[in-house]
Amino acid sequence: VLDLGCGSGHNAVTLAQQGAKVIAVDPSAACLARARERAERAEVRVELHQGGLAELAFLRSDSVDAALSVMALASVYDVDRVFRQVHRVLKPQAPFVCSFPHPAFAMFDPTAADPLRVAHPYDQSAPLTWDLGPDVVTDHPRTVGELFTALNRASFLVDQLLEPTAPVRGSRSGGFADAMTSVPATLVLRGRKQGN
Repeated sequence: VLDLGCGSGHNAVTLAQQGAKVIAVDPSAACLARARERAERAEVRVELHQGGLAELAFLRSDSVDAALSVMALASVYDVDRVFRQVHRVLKPQAPFVCSFPHPAFAMFDPTAADPLRVAHPYDQSAPLTWDLGPDVVTDHPRTVGELFTALNRASFLVDQLLEPTAPVRGSRSGGFADAMTSVPATLVLRGRKQGN
């Protein structure tokens, strides 16, 4: 399983604990160090690579059973290139699951007095910058249509699209906003590799 933008390795370690051979890629040396520590604590093996998310030359074509990217591709300027490289390394019909900040949620400012008042256009294209702990992250917003089209151009058949809203009750992380119970904050897409 290829984990693109593995961050501190939460998903990579969980997959390895389930018996998967995991190859994790992230541009941040600090994130990879945390992922390495997490894997060592869990006593599992995760193959870690530092580099851009489209830098997959170290992988053979048609060699990966599945690929996953959780919220990492939003920070990539050339997502089309990443999709092409993921397509190259996946086996035929293999799944690629990726999530993005939902463009509908990006229309709102959850810190405003009225968090459900539209503050930005749906199809905004200007990069958005926000703090993620000690790091500053720049996201490149894309509409659902743009992501669907980019996956299609890279020869993925999108067979699942999820737009979950948060339950009204339940545990909350530090990034939770009440608006998430009304507007989906995450977009999840699953595509399957078509062709060679």
